[in-house]
Amino acid sequence: MTTKTKLAALAFALLAGPAAAEGGKTALGVNYPGAAFRIFFSSAAAAEARVNYLDKIFTGGARLYYFPKIAGFKDSRVRPFACAEADYVSFKGDWSKGNGGAFGGAVGAEYFLSPKISVQSDIGPVYVALKDTKSSLTQSGLEFVLNFGVNFYFK
Repeated sequence: MTTKTKLAALAFALLAGPAAAEGGKTALGVNYPGAAFRIFFSSAAAAEARVNYLDKIFTGGARLYYFPKIAGFKDSRVRPFACAEADYVSFKGDWSKGNGGAFGGAVGAEYFLSPKISVQSDIGPVYVALKDTKSSLTQSGLEFVLNFGVNFYFK
């Protein structure tokens, strides 16, 4: 093992720690293309406000998280979760402009790189319903959404 490899392994060992979220703990999340603010009510429940903006499409909403106690994950850096989400959606295209909502759920996991930094990913079905304001045309359907983000914890 080279000296660089040993130093990298030592730094990772010093930074890495088990997931530790309790009531009152908060986190800022960054994802492409948005951000989130999360607050924990307990070690098993959290709420999150989220915003995203890309190519004249804005979404803003909330998520409720449940972090179940699963054998083998108690002191692990991996925290599985399930969540429910509701969002307001607005869009503006070359020929259309409108708004609507998105509602769904997801399952995923958060992996702690250190006690204060984690990465997370989740996937789930989301029902999207949109309406064009000028023509009153509507479009709705079920989509599967994959999310990936980085969280920065503080208290």
